[in-house]
Amino acid sequence: MQYQELLKRLEQECTANEVRWFQEKIGKSPGERKIAFVMTHRFVGQVPIGTHYIKPHDAPYEIDLSGWTRDQLVRTLFLLSLDEGNKDSFVEMIEELFQTADNREAQAIYAAIPFFNYAPVWTHRATEAIRSNVGLIFDAMAFNNPYPAMYFDDAAWNQLVLKTIFNDKSIWNILGIGDRRNEALAASISDFAHERWAAGRTLPPEVWFLTSPYPDERFWQDTYHLLSADREVDRKAGYLLWKNQFIHTPENFTESFRPLLEHLDSQSFDWENLETSA
Repeated sequence: MQYQELLKRLEQECTANEVRWFQEKIGKSPGERKIAFVMTHRFVGQVPIGTHYIKPHDAPYEIDLSGWTRDQLVRTLFLLSLDEGNKDSFVEMIEELFQTADNREAQAIYAAIPFFNYAPVWTHRATEAIRSNVGLIFDAMAFNNPYPAMYFDDAAWNQLVLKTIFNDKSIWNILGIGDRRNEALAASISDFAHERWAAGRTLPPEVWFLTSPYPDERFWQDTYHLLSADREVDRKAGYLLWKNQFIHTPENFTESFRPLLEHLDSQSFDWENLETSA
């Protein structure tokens, strides 16, 4: 079903010549299709495709194909065509492609993993991508990809999120970011924030969303710091933390910031539009 849906997108997005080339190659042997996967960039453009959401297998999150290009879509179909029902054979062919892939080819494989059968087989490869310093590869696994949220343990997940923050990329590109919040991640973000503050730097205000379910002593110390900050976006983040955990507020905390809290309460903003809200 996924293959057919992706094939339909190919026919709608690609030129007549690109579709013709794909149709010619998809009928070849698996070995020839592997070669076609590698050669795709010569015959299919690296052109962004239109917005279309697709949910791989039983994933709880949808992939937005507007983050893909035509050559990536064609490569994904070649990859899926290699699965002819023999797990060992399919895994072996994908591993062979991984071993010889350049960055663009590896990007396509990592982005296609959510559509593969035998999902747990690919956990090692997926976590390798998170450790990569190649932006194309890291982004292919970290962003617009449901696999990490579904299969990473907390250690690998937290590494993905922290690396995203460290590289000044948006956490909202990570599928399942709200569902996979955890106390260890919240503690790490607080530690990172204190390092930044000591160096006279800040964190993107939306990252505090990841700490909001855990109102321990550190949480309230950080909220106090944010509400006292010079930047309005930090004060707004502190307000959202306070509002989310109001019933756990320490004694006299609200009174210390009442004018500011009342002022922010009259405005309209949430975690996802902190930077753009008036």
